Amino acid sequence: MEPLFVPDANQVKRWLDEGSTTNYICEHCDGLHLSELQQMDGVLDSRIFVESDHLILTTEMELRPTALLPLTIETGRLNMAFPHSKIFLEVTDEALPKLVVMDTLHTRAGVSFSQFRHFLLTTMENTRQLVSDCQNMGVLTYMDSPSDDEEEAPGVSLH
Repeated sequence: MEPLFVPDANQVKRWLDEGSTTNYICEHCDGLHLSELQQMDGVLDSRIFVESDHLILTTEMELRPTALLPLTIETGRLNMAFPHSKIFLEVTDEALPKLVVMDTLHTRAGVSFSQFRHFLLTTMENTRQLVSDCQNMGVLTYMDSPSDDEEEAPGVSLH
């Protein structure tokens, strides 16, 4: 039987590296950013937060303002289609609306690498499917590609 851990951020980073999941830590938050999901069109940020008794994997997608009402109607269906995830809208005065998807892995009783890996791969696949669904619905904004004189720094995340 595999050993069980109550993982801290260093353990989660080791597991991500061991499983060949590209990640990085930015200077603006405590999350471990998942590059594979962040590189998808329409995704602003994707990261794992390590709390004392659980892990939270969250991905944010920026929405077109005109898509807010239709997506509000679709949120119930999306939550039923992805029952392990929480899918909700985040609307503030300072930014465009976002669709947030998150999943939680409880760790207080301990988790093995295999359990963590299953959680990670399942959540990432569900997130990819949700992003694809949103792209097909035409609700996501896409960042313009950088101009020739202005290069985007690799690994930059928006907070």
